[in-house]
Amino acid sequence: MSIPKEPRQQMINIMYLVLIALLALNVSNEIVNAFKVLDDGIQASNQSIDNKLVSSFKSFDKAVEKNPDGQVYLDRARQAETYSNDFIKFIDGIRTQIIDEAGGLDTEAENPADRLWPKKLDEQAIPTRIMVEEGKGQDLDDKISEYREKFLALFDGEEFEEGDKEAFASQVLLASGEKPAGCDKPDWATCTFNQMPLVSVITLLDKYKNDAKNSASAAVDRLKAKVSEEEILFDNLEAVIVPLSGTKLITGETFEAEVFLSSSSSASTPSISVNGRGLPVTGGKAKFTAKATTVGEKTLNAKITSKDGFGKEVTRDTKLSYSVVNPPDHVAIVSPTKMNVFYIGVDNPVSCAVTGIRDDQVKVNMNGGTIRKASGAGNYTVTVTKQGKATVSLSGPKRSGGTFNGSAEFRVKRIPDPIVMIGKKKPGPMKSGEIKAQQGLRAVLENFDFEAKFNVLSYEVCLAGQGDLLISPNNGAKWSGTAGKYVKQVKPGNIIYFDKIKAKGPDGITRDLGSVAYRIL
Repeated sequence: MSIPKEPRQQMINIMYLVLIALLALNVSNEIVNAFKVLDDGIQASNQSIDNKLVSSFKSFDKAVEKNPDGQVYLDRARQAETYSNDFIKFIDGIRTQIIDEAGGLDTEAENPADRLWPKKLDEQAIPTRIMVEEGKGQDLDDKISEYREKFLALFDGEEFEEGDKEAFASQVLLASGEKPAGCDKPDWATCTFNQMPLVSVITLLDKYKNDAKNSASAAVDRLKAKVSEEEILFDNLEAVIVPLSGTKLITGETFEAEVFLSSSSSASTPSISVNGRGLPVTGGKAKFTAKATTVGEKTLNAKITSKDGFGKEVTRDTKLSYSVVNPPDHVAIVSPTKMNVFYIGVDNPVSCAVTGIRDDQVKVNMNGGTIRKASGAGNYTVTVTKQGKATVSLSGPKRSGGTFNGSAEFRVKRIPDPIVMIGKKKPGPMKSGEIKAQQGLRAVLENFDFEAKFNVLSYEVCLAGQGDLLISPNNGAKWSGTAGKYVKQVKPGNIIYFDKIKAKGPDGITRDLGSVAYRIL
């Protein structure tokens, strides 16, 4: 039988097996009530899956409106829903027969919840006769095999890539029955239903309905992904202000600017050039620099080639004009070498100068941090320890006499949280051989302009999919001891969680990085 991936579904299966084991000892009211509670959980799970399918089909329809080539996948998704409904209809027929022959629902029960069940929940003869002697159990086994093949056949056809069907096979929870180990009865139906109380049989039938719904949901998700796998997701949003009248004005002039939301995709790197010169692109952006060597009007002709929402290349052109003028008497210039903020825990290089005053005559001070001279004219290094704002002040002798004073204000931020990886793999699917070849977790800062290293301090390793949930603490980045043993024994179908991850960065602060999970292929 395929192993479900969702923890809730795994727990339902485990609870059913435990209750079946208890039934072998005694059919008590407590066990009967436990089966009722389990069935309530299955019914709640079914409702959740139904709601998810409604939402999935709405987004599926919208995706096909944008990309009509995806209609073939939507048709198959609808077929998956039909298969699930047909299989459930067959299950409901058996379920209704058992309940009717057991005297029907207990409509006069004092507790409204009990009115959804028959009176004789410990009755064994009727389920045994229907499921074993009359052959409904064998019919169920045949239907399970039939509908498993129908679900898998959804991924047959030239529109699917090699491996699509095999990847989906692990998500189909319906699998024909095999006799449990140690059962000496002639077939699966007898091992499963013979002399079993009515409450356990109804719960098992509801579980198979849940398996069918989960299989349909997995098929819809995988088919929808085929529609949008070429789609470029614009997941980086940024507020942008573009001045139309410059950033320095004379009294009486009007300031104008365009304010808009810019979007880019972390999955697509555009090609950007300015005045025919290609520029390196980082995070969807390119930085253009030009030395202002001559006075006059300058024009930039930018060309950006990127992919649209469905992977087709589109080129856009734009222009920008700026002016170069002679410097005024004196201007304080404090320019961060890497970005417009100071970060706690790292050296922040800045350039400080006052136009018209020699570098050796400029005095530099700072509030909210510490600034010290670095190698090279006008180069300084800033260190900060507290979030908020910091001010760099410059002073020097004016040409006309007296002292010039100027300053610039900066934001002070802490280094962003790193991303947890195993090797170069982010959380998600990972082959068992890949994870076994690694030694531990890494905390990596992506797209960060400074050299800043995070050390992983501790975490918990949780392995699901091999019976009971296996949990072991681990100190340090490398897994070792029991935690290392759990990592080395992963196999396809398992899910391994790394929980309560703690790491320390150059700012000396221990951070909680939460949890990550890897699905083993």
